[in-house]
Amino acid sequence: MASASLSIPIAFWSKNVSTSTISSTLACADYIVAGLEDGLIWVFKITTGELDKNPAGHAQENPITLQPRTLLSGHNSRVTALEAMLVEGDTKSTCEWILISASEDGEVKKWTLADGRCLQSNPEAFIGVPAYLGLFFTLDKSGSTPKFIVCAGASNEACILDSTSLEIVRVWGGHQDWVCCTILPPDEQHPSRILSVSADCKLSMWMFDTSTLTVVKTKIYDICTNNHESIVSIAACQFDTTRVALVTRNCIQIACIQAQVKACQPISCPENESFAGAEFISVDKIVLWTQSGHVFLYSIDEEHQENSHPVVNENSSPTVEPSKAIMTGGITQGRDMNRILRMVFYKANDYDYDAYPTPSTHEGRVQWRSNDGDASSKSAVTYSVMLDDTLVALGCKSGHIWVCQIDEALDALVSGFNSPPSKETRILKGHVGPITSMFTSDELMQRSFLLTGGMDCSARIWNIESGTEVACFNNHSRPVAHFLQVPEGVNSRIRKSVISIAEDQSVAIISIEEMNCIYLFGGYGHELLSIQWRPPEDYIVLWHADGSAFVWQMQTGHLDRIVKGEAAREIMSDSRWCVSETSRTRSHPSKLAFDCMTIPLHEAVSAQTITINLKHVLNILSTARLGEQQGDFTSSPAPTSQQSSSSADTKSSSRKQKIFSGQPKSSAKSKATLPDQPPALPENVQRCLNAAKAILGLLITGDDAHTVSIRGLLGLSQPSHAVALGMKGAYGNISMQAPSRDTSMSESWCVSPAMTASKLIAILSLCKIIASVQNLGVDMDTWSKGYCRAVQDTVGAKFQPPSLSYLAKYWQDPQVEIQEATKIIMLSTIERLSKPETTSLIKYWSAYLPAAALPDSFSSQFMARSAIILGILGAENVEALPEKIRKLVALSLTILLNDDSRISYKIASIDLLAQGFASWQPYIRADAVLSTLFAMATDPLPSNTLVSRRARRAITQIAIINPALFVATLTQDILDAKKIADRVGLLKLVSIFSRKSPAVLYNGIAKLSEAMVKSLDPTVPHVREALLPVATSVLMDLVLSFPQTDFHVGSQKLAVGTLEGAIIVYDLHTATRWQILEGHHKAVSAVSFSRDGKTIVSCSIKEGTVRFWQPNPGFFGMLMGGGIWGHPKSGSTGSTTQGQQGGMPSLSSQQSSRTFDFALQESIVTGSEESMLSHVRFEWTGDRVVKLSVFDHIMSFNA
Repeated sequence: MASASLSIPIAFWSKNVSTSTISSTLACADYIVAGLEDGLIWVFKITTGELDKNPAGHAQENPITLQPRTLLSGHNSRVTALEAMLVEGDTKSTCEWILISASEDGEVKKWTLADGRCLQSNPEAFIGVPAYLGLFFTLDKSGSTPKFIVCAGASNEACILDSTSLEIVRVWGGHQDWVCCTILPPDEQHPSRILSVSADCKLSMWMFDTSTLTVVKTKIYDICTNNHESIVSIAACQFDTTRVALVTRNCIQIACIQAQVKACQPISCPENESFAGAEFISVDKIVLWTQSGHVFLYSIDEEHQENSHPVVNENSSPTVEPSKAIMTGGITQGRDMNRILRMVFYKANDYDYDAYPTPSTHEGRVQWRSNDGDASSKSAVTYSVMLDDTLVALGCKSGHIWVCQIDEALDALVSGFNSPPSKETRILKGHVGPITSMFTSDELMQRSFLLTGGMDCSARIWNIESGTEVACFNNHSRPVAHFLQVPEGVNSRIRKSVISIAEDQSVAIISIEEMNCIYLFGGYGHELLSIQWRPPEDYIVLWHADGSAFVWQMQTGHLDRIVKGEAAREIMSDSRWCVSETSRTRSHPSKLAFDCMTIPLHEAVSAQTITINLKHVLNILSTARLGEQQGDFTSSPAPTSQQSSSSADTKSSSRKQKIFSGQPKSSAKSKATLPDQPPALPENVQRCLNAAKAILGLLITGDDAHTVSIRGLLGLSQPSHAVALGMKGAYGNISMQAPSRDTSMSESWCVSPAMTASKLIAILSLCKIIASVQNLGVDMDTWSKGYCRAVQDTVGAKFQPPSLSYLAKYWQDPQVEIQEATKIIMLSTIERLSKPETTSLIKYWSAYLPAAALPDSFSSQFMARSAIILGILGAENVEALPEKIRKLVALSLTILLNDDSRISYKIASIDLLAQGFASWQPYIRADAVLSTLFAMATDPLPSNTLVSRRARRAITQIAIINPALFVATLTQDILDAKKIADRVGLLKLVSIFSRKSPAVLYNGIAKLSEAMVKSLDPTVPHVREALLPVATSVLMDLVLSFPQTDFHVGSQKLAVGTLEGAIIVYDLHTATRWQILEGHHKAVSAVSFSRDGKTIVSCSIKEGTVRFWQPNPGFFGMLMGGGIWGHPKSGSTGSTTQGQQGGMPSLSSQQSSRTFDFALQESIVTGSEESMLSHVRFEWTGDRVVKLSVFDHIMSFNA
């Protein structure tokens, strides 16, 4: 399907120390999530040791360890809130955790915790700084999956988001003194409650109606705190729907929210401490923690006397000693665990993690330690940028810049830059210290020049081709942070310039045309947010994070004034002027075949990723495929297998210009005639091929027979070190798996079903295209099927089967390699399902079928995916679907067929309806489906080209399955077409089928001929004039493809032999039947006009006779002429009865003038008429002498 681009990031982890401050934490199931100040998110897996015996002989647990799992990259600012929800997977027995994250700039994202794939993002989900994310759970048949998300924080408004799309469905505002809120656990009477607190310590209870999306305040409670302190957070008890904890800096109160508020004795904060948060771990236990990292466990004793208050008892000692560990931002409880999980990272020397980094704790900061001695390697990549599809520039910690092809860059990253560079690689030397930024562009530099900035505070311009330094600028006193291009139309002098921004927020404008710095504006202590250009006023305004606007004169370069407050905001809000945003964005989707990104973790330390855009790579390589061209129609199966290719080629050479573009696939015979040595590939294709092989070498690892064989065949290298795979999700957000010690990368098959599916699609499609480009005679489909089975068998029980939901997105992808790979993977996965698994799969997805579910009950995407998954299952194994489900699937596919909201759904339904047409036909209006496909196939709009192509292929498949239905529907649609353009398109379909699949039309050729003739009715002259060119072309194709038809140009007569033995002669001048010739008792095999048109000869192979006719309609026939037309009956097979055609009475008939008998071998006589289409023909050798050729038999007859 035409979904988001299929891209796979490959991560190369640096073994250097990195540090980042934790800003938010979350624990769910066996995951710990840490949101960082720089916008990154770390996902850790919780592991526990076995029970040990202490010296006293008592059992004690080993410390809980946190294994790094995934790094999520997408947020551009501090992560301020995290939440998680559990949703169903492909079946009811599988579930997955979804992470919701919010950042300081108001952006909310949704990720899968298993592999980190970003599912959705809303950059404007909240106006302000979000500090809280909560989930509303519904009690419908979807189970406990939350439907809405509450996002609140430092703002007078809270937002309620749709949990699927993250779109704002309700803005809940009007809180002038808003502090914080929390969602209370649902109960039968109050399914959706929100508790908020104001600055004056008033609690408000709100009810949210999930159907009308309204929020109504129901109660207000007054809460008294010590010294009237402000409440900084609220913690709801998940085990008691009436209990909450109110947190201030100096105390915490436990309150029962009922008709009135009952508060327990306040818990005072220890001396010199400030409370940071609280969390209930049971109905009678609460954990409190302070900003300095002390953790306390309290029990709540509930008195049984009426109107009594809870009593809080402090444990004899804190649960965590400050000397043993430092808190990093929060405490939460793991799912189904009877212990408190602290966000603590143990020191590196507590346990070993091979040579890769392990986490430790230092004053609330996550640090990565390495046991590797070279912890400050100068070869570490600190910045990277793509120069074209395969050329990359890698900026290193040493200050050197490698400019090389992707395949060499991959080799250098895997080996740690220990391998010597090739002759084509250029190493740019000039910077002292790490590279901090690089920039190039098509518009400004034609990607011939590279602008770089470094820790040495300099900016340099390089000629990429020669590798020489063109200019050096030492304008900044602090390292260069990043570059951005000056927008068009700002000023003639600076229109081809680049803005250089340093860490001290100083700004330099560098002209690429003049190769010099034309402006330099001083720095400031607050971050530069945007630049406003005012060329008519000769000003440039720099807007900083503290609300200051620096107004500079462009002509003199002097500071004109500094404006603050409301006046500064008014200047920046003036929409007349162009504004350039200067904040660095982390995600940057690219249209290149390969992309690269360096994720800074701390100072000069980073994680380098190389991303392959699979579709773009396949597009480039497909231009070099040898001997494979794809067309809109496939050839007919067995019935026409005996047709002579040479005869077909002779006929096609005389045809007029083709109506539809595309050629059929060349035969295996034609491929065998290709030269042994293929021609040299274009340079860009060869480079892309080398890069694709390098990527494939990193993806396909292991020592099973299938892996070893394909490595040897394609010439792939075995990586010496493990790399980490990732997932590229919505809006370019990426995730990277933590480094692995396993060079076989078997762990990547155990991450998630989506990652397994993504990796398999990449491997199979790359293997197939590379084998094709290298002209290797290998059956890649057979290898692919075997590889899918081998991977699962090799990995074992931990193998994550490919996600059917993920594969459904690419089932009908426009890229043929991806489409074929997806089909192989999905069918292989379905084949390996056990009967209970298949039953569970059907039961789960059938509830979401469009024909079974209400329109607004589920998302359209989910409903479409259910129809596709079950449609695939039914098309491959219809018996697996119960009859009721089979009917629902068939109806759902027809719903998708008429759904214009998403082209990918329409394409999938087209192909699945055709593939399983025999299974779906009893449950749908087959003629209506065919008519819809006819309309799609003949749509002339360029935007619908893909749909038209798929519709034409589907028509071919259906026509082969049910030729009678196809012919009857096509004939009726030609006669009923209201628009000339529609009739033209349908006639073109007749022409195409007569050339490519004539056997499909064979039984209905009489009906189609009559419909075409009737379209030329002279009583409607404008229609006849418009249709005459295409009708003439169609007529020629019919005559060339079907020997039982012939046309005499001089007399404008068309003769058509029928299956019942009659020959109908049409007069195209009057568009009427002219005469019916009756004499044959079996199907007419061939007819032909004599040169003067006065004689017609016909042959019936089944009958063994040749007949001559001198048609003469007589006086009555000329008067009546067949002017009464009958309409074909819907569903008829296209056959005729003696003396009657399609319900139209015979007005004039005539017997043959001469008859000759002949005998042929039994195999020819008993063969099908379709098999003789290209092997029977008449040839007039004289005015009264005709030669009949039947296969290798030649006979002559005299009229």
